Amino acid sequence: MIASGVVALICLIVHPLTAIDAKPKLGRLPKDSVANHSIRTLDGQTFSLTGLRGKVVVLNFFAIWCGHSKRHVASLTKYGPSEASDGLQIIGQAVRDAESTPERVSQFIRDYKIRYPVGLVKDPVFADYIDSKDVSVPQTLVYGRDGRLVGYFTGHDATVEAELDATIRRALDEK
Repeated sequence: MIASGVVALICLIVHPLTAIDAKPKLGRLPKDSVANHSIRTLDGQTFSLTGLRGKVVVLNFFAIWCGHSKRHVASLTKYGPSEASDGLQIIGQAVRDAESTPERVSQFIRDYKIRYPVGLVKDPVFADYIDSKDVSVPQTLVYGRDGRLVGYFTGHDATVEAELDATIRRALDEK
């Protein structure tokens, strides 16, 4: 009971230090271990940031039990074939925990009508991507076509949603 309360608290807290820590990373390429890491999705696809160069890549780290994550996922499902044909690739990464079995994540994908690929990620890999020990959710990374980090977002509210949308649209406009 205490552990699930702590996990829920992690979902609700947006750590301002995370955003401050991320600002120096904006504009940089990810370290090689992250860029070349093989992201496997539940539908059998495999991606890497290196392999996706030339596309705008959105990596969304979320938890299926987190209210903020649910609202944030919903803000990403608005992107469809038009943005995909412009070079947008969204990949969801459900944080692996006792509640996030492949079956439950698959049900979450159906319930939230997620059309982009989703995989399961363990905390150490998640921490490597965000270059922080803060594995609160949701956290979203946006990479430009050149592979550089152009956006980093924690939590979810109307401001985050608007800034994320603006970042994605700016990145798509850069050819």
